[in-house]
Amino acid sequence: MSRVLRVAGAQLDLIVGDITGNTGKIANAMQWADEQLADVLLVPELAITGYPPEDLVLRDGFVDRNLVALEELAAVAGRVVVVVGFVDRLANKQVDDDAVPRTIANAAAVLHDGRVVSRYHKTLLPNYGVFDEARYFAEGRTPPRIHVIGGVACGISICEDIWDAEGRPTVQARAGAEVLLNINGSPFHARKSKERHELLRDRATDNQANVVYVNSVGGQDELVFDGASMVVSADGEVLHRSPQFSEDLFVADVTVAAEARDYSIDVVSVSEAPTMERGRRTGSVAPILDETAEIYAALTTGLRDYVLKNGFSEVVIGLSGGIDSALTAAIAVDALGAQAVRGITMPARYSSKGSIDDSIDLAERLGIRVDLIDVDDLFEGFLDAL
Repeated sequence: MSRVLRVAGAQLDLIVGDITGNTGKIANAMQWADEQLADVLLVPELAITGYPPEDLVLRDGFVDRNLVALEELAAVAGRVVVVVGFVDRLANKQVDDDAVPRTIANAAAVLHDGRVVSRYHKTLLPNYGVFDEARYFAEGRTPPRIHVIGGVACGISICEDIWDAEGRPTVQARAGAEVLLNINGSPFHARKSKERHELLRDRATDNQANVVYVNSVGGQDELVFDGASMVVSADGEVLHRSPQFSEDLFVADVTVAAEARDYSIDVVSVSEAPTMERGRRTGSVAPILDETAEIYAALTTGLRDYVLKNGFSEVVIGLSGGIDSALTAAIAVDALGAQAVRGITMPARYSSKGSIDDSIDLAERLGIRVDLIDVDDLFEGFLDAL
């Protein structure tokens, strides 16, 4: 008879630096996962601090507050095992590829029954494109381990670790892991959802292990996270995919063989197989948006969260009557609502009547306020000054 691991995921929209707010969201997800009779809950990479925390991690007080929050979450952890991202402090300074000693790690904690059971440090630190993790974090040197959760052998890793075909998840699978748990802060770019799907399918089938991939969602300054968290079976079937660009709490049952594999690395026994009766839970597979819809959703998500997370209440957009300002205004209305968008058009002697009429027509169609401010006197003043 096969064994079942009930996995829960919290695809959350978090805020960099808002440790209190982020911790509250995680705690709510923990309570929900317990109600779903889950064996394990995954929340995103660096969920406590928000991703990417960048120079905030250079402040000792910030790292301290994140560690206090971790202990607070551990204190309320019960039967459900929780894998949560945080910034860990190293016992000793570590020097990697350069001469700069580092004192912190991008980490995942395993919480259960009121305590922090173990910690994992991310081994592959991206340092290209929008990423600069190697500037802040030490490369993970925690020894490979298998965590037995709900009676099932699990490997735990963070984001980039699973992108390498010979990375830590593969090591864990070869050593006996049946389910690979991977927490992420993976930003969006066009066609990335397809790349992720193919990558996770390959990791699952190559290692004959189920993969649970939980991502962040929402905008954070110049980055946008699209979610699309997934559960992929050992034969490559997508058992669950969360919607893109929206928060999601999900639960899915993952099936493994009746007999556990032999282990060849250290094992941490976290929780036993559940004894309570529970019906079968299947995930739902949300469709991937087509490329145009995906990009538009990323634009609205990024704008919405930039405005709201920075405490602004409305935006002002200069309307020229052209396509650029028209598209910008449409994105703003879809992101924030018409009541939060104000248009402004500033004609002068060289402005065409059509540009003014088109700006006003656009505002009326979008339902936004528009102000017409003639700047010809200002233009004349500049001419006089020259």
